[in-house]
Amino acid sequence: MGTSGSSRGTGNGGSLIPTFLDEPSSKPLPSEVAAPGSDGDGSSGGDGENPEAPRPDIPAQAEDNRFSSARRNFSVFASSGGSDTGALRRAVRDYVRSGYGTSGNATRAMGSSRATAAGVLDVLRSFTRDGVAQTLARFNLSGFAGRPATEILTALTDILCEDGGTIDEAIARDAWLEAVASVEAAGIVDLDSMTPDQLSEVFLAFISHSIQSKLFQEIGVNGFRVADLDEIRAFENQFRSYIDGRVRDAFSGNLSEVGTMSDDRIRAVVEQTYRDAWEVFITWGDSA
Repeated sequence: MGTSGSSRGTGNGGSLIPTFLDEPSSKPLPSEVAAPGSDGDGSSGGDGENPEAPRPDIPAQAEDNRFSSARRNFSVFASSGGSDTGALRRAVRDYVRSGYGTSGNATRAMGSSRATAAGVLDVLRSFTRDGVAQTLARFNLSGFAGRPATEILTALTDILCEDGGTIDEAIARDAWLEAVASVEAAGIVDLDSMTPDQLSEVFLAFISHSIQSKLFQEIGVNGFRVADLDEIRAFENQFRSYIDGRVRDAFSGNLSEVGTMSDDRIRAVVEQTYRDAWEVFITWGDSA
């Protein structure tokens, strides 16, 4: 999963939302700022060498009892080798309901992931409206024009993501790299001619992986302590499938018009996508 830190979850405290989180709506989208070292016109484009985009180790924080029910259910799921899907559904439900109170609070807790998700839509908007070459020039990455889709998207990592110094930033960065890895498997090879379904695939792959990483970080570590390697593989596959399926079930947006979306609309789509996903997890958990 890329979540290699030995965390026991998020820090203790009275607030349901960590105080270190900034509202991503206060941060400019990638297209609103020039790339570091760029003059803004793309004339000094990149040399085409694939930049380093390491997967960050996600650092540890202290125990927090508000996730105890979610962690207990996740451990039951892990101990079953992935067969007790009811325990998984209850674990994610309790993560939202007991851990954060509402889907809105759980969405706010995504912090850097929301900012990165908005950046992903911003880049997709630019691909659709201006073309890949012009988009890369804007970020001083002209040397990647014509490269395979995964190389181009990897080159955008430092544009879309913070460096991963905090837990929240590391989750977003890890989720983006996971999403990029899934692009080729989804058959996306030409970023200049993506269909609406392919645009949604890139966006939802990031949303799904960010939620997976967040859940593993905050409630999933205990599961690894009670499962052997084969069980880990089995329940991780089941976990990924469940989260990814519900994220896609919840998504009601239409990215066919992403090229004309305003910045505010982009941010609203991100907020609604996360909120709807958390609501679906609550509903599925209640029926488990």
